[in-house]
Amino acid sequence: MKLGPVHLIRDGTFRKLHALQDLWTHFSSALASASRGGNKLADAVLNHAHGLQHSPLCATFAPAVLPPNPPAADPAGRAAAERVVAAYRLTTKDAAAPPAPSMWDRIGAEKRDFLGALEIGNVPAVHAALARMFPSDLISGLGQVHAGHPALLRSKTATHLHLTFTDTLINLAEAVGAARLTMLTQNTPAHLQPLNRDLDAVFANAAKTLGFDPSFPDVGCAFGFKVNGKLATIDSLTHAYTAHRLRQLGCRWGSTVFEIGGGYGCLALMARRAGVGKYAIFDLPWVNALQGYFLIRALPEGTVRLYGESKGDLRILPYWKLSDEPSGVCDGVVNTDSLPEMGRATASAYLPEIRRVIRNFFLSINQEAKGHVPGVGDQNCVAELVEEVGGFAVSSRQRYWMRPGYVEEVYKPG
Repeated sequence: MKLGPVHLIRDGTFRKLHALQDLWTHFSSALASASRGGNKLADAVLNHAHGLQHSPLCATFAPAVLPPNPPAADPAGRAAAERVVAAYRLTTKDAAAPPAPSMWDRIGAEKRDFLGALEIGNVPAVHAALARMFPSDLISGLGQVHAGHPALLRSKTATHLHLTFTDTLINLAEAVGAARLTMLTQNTPAHLQPLNRDLDAVFANAAKTLGFDPSFPDVGCAFGFKVNGKLATIDSLTHAYTAHRLRQLGCRWGSTVFEIGGGYGCLALMARRAGVGKYAIFDLPWVNALQGYFLIRALPEGTVRLYGESKGDLRILPYWKLSDEPSGVCDGVVNTDSLPEMGRATASAYLPEIRRVIRNFFLSINQEAKGHVPGVGDQNCVAELVEEVGGFAVSSRQRYWMRPGYVEEVYKPG
């Protein structure tokens, strides 16, 4: 397997950059702690810089669910690990061009032990890592989950993580019409405390309106919050909304959807629950391994097809295989929190391929602040890339319901 350019940085510089990844978590946690201690200035800052869609005033919180210990004997997990190792090792035989330098070079380098186990076919080591994928650093960067979150869940008082979950649940309910929006001039008390709701009832109403289950599966020592008797996570709620949007865009059991950059597979899971019949993820090979394990464990046997396998309607493929797909083969392509993080050349090269394979739409849900990545440059803005490359017409553009700072755009081939 070919490797892209290698960038060397000093150990001290790397440690500083690594620490900055969690800057917002540290900042918000310090504010919350100071606020609980009676600091009025912290209250004011938290109310105006909380990173939520709603005011946190008088928010209610769901009970935390801590990560369990992985089972001592897990034949199904071992079998899933064997499959993802075989698929990964098959990708190394392809003479694929590496992606352009991006922030994912650093993220991948942080998983060197896991990648090393994949490369030599060490199934026990791969299985051990995947069996506790969520409480470890393995998933960091692939979703709204971090190895430091279990410590926050153990806190005796609510943290920013608790607030974010409540905010995300209310976002989902409002987005799908399972809860009404508040308004200052119409109902001031409710508007001033929009997160003060019965979360069990909100979750139940959201699930009923969605028509599918937005809870999280018992995979990889998952953790989160308990609502209406089920485990739910920020990711499961966020991706449930995107699956809902795919259905609104016309995707049903007979439809085919491609996802560029699939995280650890949560959106694919929700899309399957929402009734999307055929689905394919195109991503980095080591990320394919995470997606494969997660989805094999979360979905019925025979659903998932890894690279080199022949059965299953949910395919997980290395990024370069998109060019092998026939023109007009899928109803739509979805990309969430991904194209901005790629190298510019890689992101730009995806757009003609997306235009070629779709019949109906390209759904982009991404931030466009163009944050700077040390050693790489500014991140991308999807709208700017589309304007530069061409081939699409903007069908709709709106603020994203689920996360501040994100925009949701639907493009039609044109």
